[in-house]
Amino acid sequence: MFDICCAGIATWDTLFSGVPSDLLSIDGDTAKGYHEGPGGDAVNASVSLARLGLRTAVCVCTGCDSAADSLEAVLKKEGVNTEGLFRNKSCHTASPVILIDESGDRHILRVPHNGNTFFTADMIPAHILGNSRHLHIASVNMIPGLDGKPLADLFAEAHSLGMTTSMDASVDRQGEWISKVRDALMNCDIFIPSIQEARAYAGTDDIAGITDFFRQFPLKYFGIKLGAQGLYLTDFSSEYRIPSLYKGIPADTTGAGDALFAGFLAAWLRGYDLYSCGLMGSAQAASVMRQIGACAGAGTWADAVQMIEKAGGKLLPAVK
Repeated sequence: MFDICCAGIATWDTLFSGVPSDLLSIDGDTAKGYHEGPGGDAVNASVSLARLGLRTAVCVCTGCDSAADSLEAVLKKEGVNTEGLFRNKSCHTASPVILIDESGDRHILRVPHNGNTFFTADMIPAHILGNSRHLHIASVNMIPGLDGKPLADLFAEAHSLGMTTSMDASVDRQGEWISKVRDALMNCDIFIPSIQEARAYAGTDDIAGITDFFRQFPLKYFGIKLGAQGLYLTDFSSEYRIPSLYKGIPADTTGAGDALFAGFLAAWLRGYDLYSCGLMGSAQAASVMRQIGACAGAGTWADAVQMIEKAGGKLLPAVK
């Protein structure tokens, strides 16, 4: 029924661009741009995956409010299945305000006790989990209901159903890091944190040292998002550096990491080799950074292929 099920956090974002970096030290200023729209790692990834041509379902927790209505409407328009959108009457939909400075970097102000706080594995409908090829959990460390054993059990169940698994990460504000995901990594196939997250998990700044740390887990592929420096990928036998395909100052970096992971998964589920998967991830991240909004600028498969070929790259199938 589905190529992929994305579960994790969902938001309805309000973004102001062109915000001076010293805003908090002055009385006020006028932003250069304004945008509101869907966000949150699971939503961002699902929109990219749908635009890249994959049959995609999203499983998230929202409130019963206008933000949830808007979120659901956009997802349906994008062709994402929303049967896993769980509405909780006791909370509100996460609605962060995102300030984007002159360099394109984002600064996020969140309100606690939103729907993401209440998300649990049993909010993933059984018919979606049982009829998907792949399970992607977005934003571990920001979903208390999946910390530790619940996420480990969910990944073990997915593997027992014949699914492959992946997870993305976010900042662990409790500072527990590896203890929250250690057991889940035993049934995780793909993990691609940012360099900041990878350092915190492994306790070292060195990419080789980080890779050696994650070698203890039975991952098929491990990667590190390096921002403007691109992407590092390994299958623990070969290593690859994929350059960023975005040139210049980004309009907005919100959602770029989610788009990168989505591009990687879209290529991997279609049978391309590891380097090609990295190229697709880099292209999808670049498409999102062209436009204000966490997933508004996400491109199609044809867009990404064109970007890759323009940069001199080529997608190649994995060797059987």
